[in-house]
Amino acid sequence: MTDALTLHPPTQLLDALCTCIEQDIHPLSAVAVAAGSKLFGAAILRKSDLSVVYADTNQERGSPLWHGETWTLKQFFEIPADQRPPVQDCLFLTTHEPCSLCLSAILWSGFDNFIYMYTYEETHHIFECHGDLDIFNDVFNVREGEEAQQASVDGTQAQVRPQYKLRSKRLVALSFAELLAAISDPEERTQYVAKVEGIKQSYGRLSEAYRRNLGVA
Repeated sequence: MTDALTLHPPTQLLDALCTCIEQDIHPLSAVAVAAGSKLFGAAILRKSDLSVVYADTNQERGSPLWHGETWTLKQFFEIPADQRPPVQDCLFLTTHEPCSLCLSAILWSGFDNFIYMYTYEETHHIFECHGDLDIFNDVFNVREGEEAQQASVDGTQAQVRPQYKLRSKRLVALSFAELLAAISDPEERTQYVAKVEGIKQSYGRLSEAYRRNLGVA
């Protein structure tokens, strides 16, 4: 398993991921939200050159199982095998930190990573989507606010959240915030913070229509 940060500088990753959200995911999400779906999107990129293999968005108006991530996985695996890169050679990008359904689907599909823009807390407070944290807390017995224990993986300390391990033998999960923090030059970091905030504001404008779909606008 290879951490994306060992393959590419954080600025190069952020450039590719922000461009993907802006050019590939956002237009699809805008159409889907207008048609009654939620606004969570995902994409699969090659680890080697960060080119986009496939991008899509939430299709819950067709089925409650078709979250952005699960629908993207379904469509990705419908690409003929001889035209589809192996999952171990791919990065999984998701606009929002994956819910328990999508987190499991990503892992069961063979991916060893995902990178997300919005955190669970932002999904909860900004988009009025409470299910992600509620299911972790109510079904999986996560205790919100409980200090997570550090877990040793292959002799190293694996970072964890109350909901899941961010680093394990199976998975490396990275947030945009972590990529920003990994930029060593303060001036360059400030520029990329502004870049990510611009992407968030642009994508977040879909929340008004999304909230109407939820009946909370």
